[in-house]
Amino acid sequence: MISKTPSIALIAGLAFFLLLLFASCEREVELELPEAEAQLVVEGRIELGSPPIVLLSRSRGFFEPTSLEDFAASYIDDAEVSINGIPLARICSDELPPGLSGLFEEATGFAIEQLGNLRICAYVGTHPDLQGTENTTYHLKVEAMDRFAESIAHLPRAHPPDSVWFRLWANSPDFGLAFVKISDPDTAGNAYRVFTRRIARPGPSLNSNPIDNSFYPPLGAAFIDDFFNGETVELIFLRGQPPNSSRPTDQNEGARFFEIGDLFVFKLCSTTRPVYNFFNTYEAQIGSTGSPFAAPNNVESNVEGALGVWAAYACTCDTVDTAP
Repeated sequence: MISKTPSIALIAGLAFFLLLLFASCEREVELELPEAEAQLVVEGRIELGSPPIVLLSRSRGFFEPTSLEDFAASYIDDAEVSINGIPLARICSDELPPGLSGLFEEATGFAIEQLGNLRICAYVGTHPDLQGTENTTYHLKVEAMDRFAESIAHLPRAHPPDSVWFRLWANSPDFGLAFVKISDPDTAGNAYRVFTRRIARPGPSLNSNPIDNSFYPPLGAAFIDDFFNGETVELIFLRGQPPNSSRPTDQNEGARFFEIGDLFVFKLCSTTRPVYNFFNTYEAQIGSTGSPFAAPNNVESNVEGALGVWAAYACTCDTVDTAP
């Protein structure tokens, strides 16, 4: 009688053969990635009633170190920058004059104490003709890294919201969001960007949350009126928080939410479509990083000859109290 069951020896032989087969297909591959040429990066803004501030840096490779020291070393401090033909002054974090710390913190996204002894330089408009004015165009010119870059930003008229309020989210007894009602002008292409800032409450605090050093944009902060031109709409926003924050309030269940007891400022800024395009594509790029299923996305810079953005904002602020 012949058995139809394969022997252990036969199975072991087949396994050994397959092992040799797959082993012979393995090959050590060494990839030499070409070094990309560093690009000039422009991060500039001017707000209604405030001077312009421009940060210049060199783009960094994906595998380069990401310490604060390396981050600071990428900034450029030997450029020539002008707006409407008026030169901007170079001002550095280790020699900030009084009154510019808030502007500097908003531009860099870091509190002054976070920067420690690092030196990051910005270019600031100190001339009185460079205070942000409604319905004014600002032509930025930059010479750095043996290159020339320029951009034009228009500072539109401000469109204050009809109302801003706080509301608890879902069934949460403590956490909620910012709600805003906006009456959009009947002209197509009105763009906006939102910032929030928790501030100190007069008298005793109602919770243990820290205040914010400056304004921060929440996720989805930039939007445009393509779907509600000339209409009145209600929109909902999360809380903006510092980038790479390690504060417990930015890590726990209340991250990106406002909490009962917070006192915060909601800043609504009118801007233009090119600025919206930049931040919309920038957030899409950040959100898709590392995902194999994300569609390719290029950030839409509005600076010719460089990467980045030159933005003009007409902003209004509303204070919201979440006390019960």
